Amino acid sequence: MASWGGAGAGGWSVGIGGQGGGPIRGRNADSWDEEYVGKAYDAEVVKRLFPYLKQYKLQVALAFACMVIFAAANFLQPLLIGLSVRAAANGNETMVFVFLGIMVAMAVLGWLALLVQQLTTAWLGNKLLLQLRTEMYEHVQGLSLSFYDEMEVGRIISRLTSDVTVMQELLTSGSLTFAADFIGLSIVIIVLLIVDWQLALVAFAVVPVLVFVMIIWARHARKAFIDVRVKISQLYGALGENIAGIRAIQSLSREDENARQFDELNQQNRNANIWAGTLTAAIVPVIELAVAIATALVIIVGGFMVLRTAEVNAADALGAVTAFLVYVTRFFDPIRDLVLQYTMLQRAMAGGQRIFEVLDTKPRIQDNPDAIELDHVDGRVEFDDVSFHYVEGIPVLKNISLAVEPGETIAFVGHTGAGKTTITTLVSRGYDVTGGAIRIDGHDIRDIKRRSLTRFMGVVLQNPYLFSGTIRENIAYGRPEATDEDIERAARAVGAHEFIERLEHGYDTVLHQRALNLSVGQRQLISFARAILAEPRILVLDEATAYVDTQTEVVIQRALRELLKNRTSFVIAHRLSTIREASRIVVLDHGEIAEMGSHDELLAKDGIYAGLYKMVYEQELAKHGLEHLSGEDEAAALRRRGEVGFNPSGGGS
Repeated sequence: MASWGGAGAGGWSVGIGGQGGGPIRGRNADSWDEEYVGKAYDAEVVKRLFPYLKQYKLQVALAFACMVIFAAANFLQPLLIGLSVRAAANGNETMVFVFLGIMVAMAVLGWLALLVQQLTTAWLGNKLLLQLRTEMYEHVQGLSLSFYDEMEVGRIISRLTSDVTVMQELLTSGSLTFAADFIGLSIVIIVLLIVDWQLALVAFAVVPVLVFVMIIWARHARKAFIDVRVKISQLYGALGENIAGIRAIQSLSREDENARQFDELNQQNRNANIWAGTLTAAIVPVIELAVAIATALVIIVGGFMVLRTAEVNAADALGAVTAFLVYVTRFFDPIRDLVLQYTMLQRAMAGGQRIFEVLDTKPRIQDNPDAIELDHVDGRVEFDDVSFHYVEGIPVLKNISLAVEPGETIAFVGHTGAGKTTITTLVSRGYDVTGGAIRIDGHDIRDIKRRSLTRFMGVVLQNPYLFSGTIRENIAYGRPEATDEDIERAARAVGAHEFIERLEHGYDTVLHQRALNLSVGQRQLISFARAILAEPRILVLDEATAYVDTQTEVVIQRALRELLKNRTSFVIAHRLSTIREASRIVVLDHGEIAEMGSHDELLAKDGIYAGLYKMVYEQELAKHGLEHLSGEDEAAALRRRGEVGFNPSGGGS
């Protein structure tokens, strides 16, 4: 943050003021997770998923049919085993081989069905993954800036990656696994009741107790899985923040303290995972115990049945008991599988809820149904009694009225938080005014299609963002169709051509992450060339020369004198050389226009701007050893410095 005059200037700044009293980001960092993790089944989420599957009806039907065939082939095996035992006990060798042949055939059929099912679901899963991610990405690209004020980038990425992936699993293999388990349970129950309903009731005797235990377990497991999700979210959030802010961390020697805090979060994450793992591990022995008890009951009761049955029916009873013994294990297999899949189901429901939460988020800035399409912009901008707040009851701008003619350059100065950046953001309709209106060429910007509006606007920020790719691609980012000549002309206009040509690969130089292989000033020049190439009619320079050295700024100033003719421009700058050349200077104070006029007019008023200028003026005199000068000599000396890039923050030459 560049302060004009530093602390001695009373904290004045004409630099970017963040959001200048912008949105309060006090939301609980984990509110999204805490609100939407927990339901093991969410009917609304399932309902919303059907349209995605509907377009692939044939593939879904094929996968479902194969799943039913596999489940039937798998869960009818114990019945065939029982029939084989009965045939063997009756001495019917032919039927033994018949049943064994049927078992082999069903095993092969089940294998083929499972193969087709997995191939189909893999194809279907990737299709759904592509569709969901594409839909999510396109949607978030169109959301308003206020959404990004409230939603952390890490959480948006989480929705586009992990949440979409877990939904893919649910829509494909996960849902079919659950369906297969339920079909298998149904087959087991029906077969056991048909074979011997009394013995079936004996086998099912442990189920009520198991269900009771499962209900209690699920309550604790739900809380444990929520805690795991929250803790990992906190861990990733801290990790991302520390990596992004590594320069500030190292400059303030915070490595040890941050390591301690990260270790604490890591310990909490470990403990949460251990507890969740303990609960998962604890339920498996309970199920195994139920299997053992049910098996023992079937052996005891079935054994008495065989002993008490007449010899002629003993073979039937033996076959039935054998089938029951195998089925008892098969009966609890789906239950065991459903328990182990509980976390996946819960994460999928939560992921689906978060995905649809984003997809249901409507952009706060939307075009009116009858919004017009601009094909030309002169650049006349009018602020008509504009008021704005990010948070209700906390005004940022109050009763701003300002008429800007085409070709005028308006410089905004004021304290940090005075509303400088906010007022320029409103021009491009990053937010809608909460009072009054902003008009461009007589049209309320709310009645103009936003993309039509931004097509005629260019913005250069204090911290330029350059994308992965070459310098050529970055300059042409706003005009991909631009020719090499157009790109070079824009670079020459801002004085970037010379340093680009000195690079080993010139315009084809590949930028590292965040373009760290260039100096800050060079990155700023490229962003400036990018804005100029877009041929904007309205240009916003938000601290655009903050990190440009004095010599480079002179080049830019000379280029701007020609390039900004007949272009309306709004300038937020801490360099006096930039401000002095503005058509008018607007002094903002607590969201209101305190003073307005040219540099000389404001000095003559001897008001806020004059006091600020005098304070900086005296600091620069002392800094450059000109205290002995007075009157016109002082003014002339500083004027000469201003003409070559006087830096009121103390960085001028």
